[in-house]
Amino acid sequence: MIELKLAAGPTSLERLETAIGRILQKHGFFRVDRSDPQFPAGLAALLLTEDPQRNAEVLDACVILPEALKPLGDRISRHVAGPDFAPALIQRYGVARAPAVVFLRDGKFVGVLPGIRDWNEYQAEVDRLLSGPAQPRPIGIPVRVAASQGACV
Repeated sequence: MIELKLAAGPTSLERLETAIGRILQKHGFFRVDRSDPQFPAGLAALLLTEDPQRNAEVLDACVILPEALKPLGDRISRHVAGPDFAPALIQRYGVARAPAVVFLRDGKFVGVLPGIRDWNEYQAEVDRLLSGPAQPRPIGIPVRVAASQGACV
């Protein structure tokens, strides 16, 4: 008789940690380990993540962003915030949702690229943001949606 053993696969957070580990080792990203990080002079890209169970695009961003930044070489520092510090940074930079990439120049906010885009659009947006001036940092306003008590007609 054949005995089947079922084993649980990795959790969504474990898969995210694997993806983050890969971009740290393979693509030279630095992990943000505080809610008020200091960035080096010059250009910086900060990938904000969350639990992939809520949004699977987070794992896609860990693959796409390093490739989109390759043409910039060493002209841009690369950073990633895991779900431990990303919520505070999402609020700090007024980001609507993760995944998102915040771009900075000399520590000043340049812009944000939320979500996942078509490859060509992604690269065009990165180029546009990095060639533009610093912008005022958006104000994050938390939004809560209350459950409806009745049906809308």
